[in-house]
Amino acid sequence: METLEQIDLYLDRTLPSEQAVGLEQNLRQDADIQHLFDRVVVARSVVRSAALRSQVKNLHVQLLDEMNRPDEVATEKQLTPVRPLWYRYGQSIRWGARVAASGLLLLAGYASYQYANTSIDTFYSAKFINYQLPATRGGNSSALSTLDDLYRTGAYTAITQRYGTLATKTSHDLFLTGMAYLHQHQYKQAITQFTRLQRVNAKQSARLFEQETEYYLALAYLGDGRIGDAYPLFEKIRTAPRHMYHQNVTESDLWELSLLRWKNH
Repeated sequence: METLEQIDLYLDRTLPSEQAVGLEQNLRQDADIQHLFDRVVVARSVVRSAALRSQVKNLHVQLLDEMNRPDEVATEKQLTPVRPLWYRYGQSIRWGARVAASGLLLLAGYASYQYANTSIDTFYSAKFINYQLPATRGGNSSALSTLDDLYRTGAYTAITQRYGTLATKTSHDLFLTGMAYLHQHQYKQAITQFTRLQRVNAKQSARLFEQETEYYLALAYLGDGRIGDAYPLFEKIRTAPRHMYHQNVTESDLWELSLLRWKNH
């Protein structure tokens, strides 16, 4: 089976698991295969664009309208000429070629527009959602992290400073400090906090802030320019309908990420 065919089946989620594992390994090790994969993702996503499909559909309607339109208006004094089958066949081919050419122009135009207008900064800004702490209940502040009040007031620098003085650092503290770094666009430090929290969760049965960490770690990777690390997390969120951030990641987002990876390759 050729690589291109494997990629198509992989994206359709119909590639056998053993071959899928092999392809994923090749993607990590072979830059050319990764480049081909990105191009296929871009092409498939463009074709799936709803706006583009609508325009192509209009072209198809125009084709059918032209093919069904009488060649000449018949009057009492004028007989409608009988066209041979080859004439109709040739006419449909010409119109089919026009539709195909128009579709290719639309694809090229759409891809060019997205290529020119997609950037890490615009994507990051569109996807960033400020994490809101849950409301306190019953005024029991003793159960809350000492960083909560600072986070609510937007004192992000104070959070990172206070974090270093904590004798015991909870998962809650790790996450809020990661968010504080993220708010200050200190992406490397945010990555450190979020990955540290993931390691803590891996050793516990109760994985606190697991889904929040996946989403904001993906954003931290993106802010740091590590699109290749951000993509799998965004893809995982998109393919998990029950993920709390599932609705925030669309197929179009995955396409834009592939475009960014291709653009910054």
